[in-house]
Amino acid sequence: MPLGHLWAGRVFGTNTGNLFLKLDGPDSDLVGTLHINDPHAGVAVFRVQGAFDGSRVSFSGEPQTVAEGMTLGQLKASGVLDPKGNLTGNWETTIGTAGTFMLFPHDHNEISSAVENSPDQLHTARHDLGAILIDRDELTALAQDIQSEFSAGKVVITVTVGGVQQSRFLADFNEISFSSDKATFAKIFVQEPMSIGGNKLVSIEFSQDTNYAMTQAPDEAWALGKLEKLKAQLRKFERFYTTNFWKLGFGINQILLVGTIICLPSLPDTQSRAILMFGVLLLIWMINRLHSLYLPFAAIYLGKRPEGVVSRLMPSLASWIISATAGIAATLLAAYLQGQWKLPWLNP
Repeated sequence: MPLGHLWAGRVFGTNTGNLFLKLDGPDSDLVGTLHINDPHAGVAVFRVQGAFDGSRVSFSGEPQTVAEGMTLGQLKASGVLDPKGNLTGNWETTIGTAGTFMLFPHDHNEISSAVENSPDQLHTARHDLGAILIDRDELTALAQDIQSEFSAGKVVITVTVGGVQQSRFLADFNEISFSSDKATFAKIFVQEPMSIGGNKLVSIEFSQDTNYAMTQAPDEAWALGKLEKLKAQLRKFERFYTTNFWKLGFGINQILLVGTIICLPSLPDTQSRAILMFGVLLLIWMINRLHSLYLPFAAIYLGKRPEGVVSRLMPSLASWIISATAGIAATLLAAYLQGQWKLPWLNP
């Protein structure tokens, strides 16, 4: 791709100010004019010549116009073209001034092309997941599969261990050691520009509050198709807890509250109603507390996760046992307050 002919930007170092560079000729033999507006030294104009090899550009220049009372030396500068199409580099003169510069393309065809390629809309697709159980190898394999569809963007994996959050590129993630064998948070993120303009991205997050997968792109078909693929890949890591019947949108806590509201009118007085409501709220708190302590919403192992049928089924089974026990306790409390069930030591 040939170097553009119109550039504007800033100069830093022993001199600061605005730059405007106008070039002509082929990349191998560039000639042009450089205008520098330094607030203290005034306007200076250099006649420059140089060459561009596809990634690096080099210039030399002779002063043509200088403010009265100022002295300019011969100029040398070199820079590189970054992925965004901007030129950044260093400059120096024979009188000892030196610094850095940044130049941005201002060719009309470049600007028009950027406008034409800008997307009209970004399409976002998101899927909320249930409880997750995943280990380091599975997290890495998932990230590698995502990376295979991104040629320019690099996948970043972020984990929180012992209250400290660390982010690493995928290539470095398996090389580091952690102070604990479990993480409380994990995130996979990558983005890169699309040929039609805009960026496409994938973000997957596992935490103690929410687990989700999200895609975004100017291409709606890509965003929706990629999310469907992620949903299929993530399904094997999901666990079924009674606190969140994720396909239905509610859990055992909501069931207990609805049952309590239905039962309240059948109680004989306000005191009984208050006791039932307080008792059910206490049971809900205990359910949530036990789940947070022993059945985390995101179980992220930085080594191998527990193997075997018992290890796979025990978390869901324990969730059901906790919820069933709470449901029975709430039912017995309601029956007692209604007088349908008596305790010998309380009702002699």
